[in-house]
Amino acid sequence: MSDIEKPGEEPPVATGAGAANGTAAAQMKSSPTFLDKLSQFTIGRNRGLLPSEKDAATESDENATPPPPLTFWQKVKLHFRRYWVCHLIALIILLAILLPCLFLLIIPAIAQDLLSSGKIVIDSASILQPTNNSVILSIDSHIYVPGPFTVHTDAEHLQLYVPQVGSDYPMALLNLPATKIHKNTSIGEHGQYTVFENYTSWQQFVHNTIFLDKGGLGLKGKVGTRLGKIKKFTLDLDKTIPSNALNQFKGFSIDSASLVLPAESDGTNLIANATLPNQSVLTLEIGNTTVDIKAGSLTIGKGMIENLYLKPGNNSVQIRGTADLKTILANLGSLIAQQGQYIKNGYLSLTTQVTNISYNGSTIRYYTEEMGKLPLTAQTPVLGLLINSLSGFLHGGTANTTNLTSIIANYTNNRLSHESSSDILNNATHLEMVTRHHLERLVKL
Repeated sequence: MSDIEKPGEEPPVATGAGAANGTAAAQMKSSPTFLDKLSQFTIGRNRGLLPSEKDAATESDENATPPPPLTFWQKVKLHFRRYWVCHLIALIILLAILLPCLFLLIIPAIAQDLLSSGKIVIDSASILQPTNNSVILSIDSHIYVPGPFTVHTDAEHLQLYVPQVGSDYPMALLNLPATKIHKNTSIGEHGQYTVFENYTSWQQFVHNTIFLDKGGLGLKGKVGTRLGKIKKFTLDLDKTIPSNALNQFKGFSIDSASLVLPAESDGTNLIANATLPNQSVLTLEIGNTTVDIKAGSLTIGKGMIENLYLKPGNNSVQIRGTADLKTILANLGSLIAQQGQYIKNGYLSLTTQVTNISYNGSTIRYYTEEMGKLPLTAQTPVLGLLINSLSGFLHGGTANTTNLTSIIANYTNNRLSHESSSDILNNATHLEMVTRHHLERLVKL
């Protein structure tokens, strides 16, 4: 028979030892334990095997909502967090290249531009104690540097030059003290003994000062500078500083004049008060100034201005001199003809021209030569001249009243009895006769 069990058939019963073992096994299998009974009440006993952790994570990721995309700055932050070492090395290399360029090229270029674009203005200056090779120089000025920077400069020796001559021929050296410059800053040097570096340049400066309306002064040199706390570096300074000049003493006037009769012990018989305008910021100590006094081209006397000292503004000076009455008398006809147009208006036209300027007994050549090129002409009232002369004569201790009375009587009885004063002024011949008559008597006094 076949060993295959048929349906409905009972399995064969084992015999012997095998049967005993099988019976025991069957009994063990068919007899449930306490745990088997307890497991029947366990939740999920029929659920099968639990999934592994990897499978659980995969299933969770598939079911979870994807995170929002990173913003630009989050990406940047994440990038630098990952590669900060690389960026640190790159920064060190970049600074090693840029810092030398910054300190050696960029900052000096900025400072040079500030210095070049800054303005220097001379507030006042004085040229005192002139000699033929030196002066005592003082300058007060202010410099404006744009921007919020503070510039520190060292004490420097700068060249002064005349722009028309050029910086190759400086006229003098100017010492400037160390200065801290911020915005608008005043700087100056006082009482500096200044020797001329080039005499021709200095004389050209004097010429420009006297004759020009607007002058200029060149300033050139190397300036040791620090911008803030940065290490010192050297800049080039080359600037032209504009300034007003004397403009040929425009507005010169002879305010009054009088004859001193008789003459003083030193020969002075003419005193005139004049005004010399100075539109510049310069104070000039000139010295004793000798002038010729002319009527037209004829020299009729000499005068002296003692210790001429010009300050900014109008300067009142006194000219003490000697009128050459004999020369005037000898050339009276030509003088009356030349002065006729002025006399009709009640004035005399007089010209003063410098012939010599000296200081402490020495002739100052550059002042003598340059001021000698500038004749100064002004008109003075004839009536004022006569009244001042008469007043001085009457109040003089040595006045000869007898001669004066005879002069006035002669003039009144013989010259004005039939003609008015206007007729005399319009008649050159008659005017010459009257003037000659009185000059002859003045010469005798």
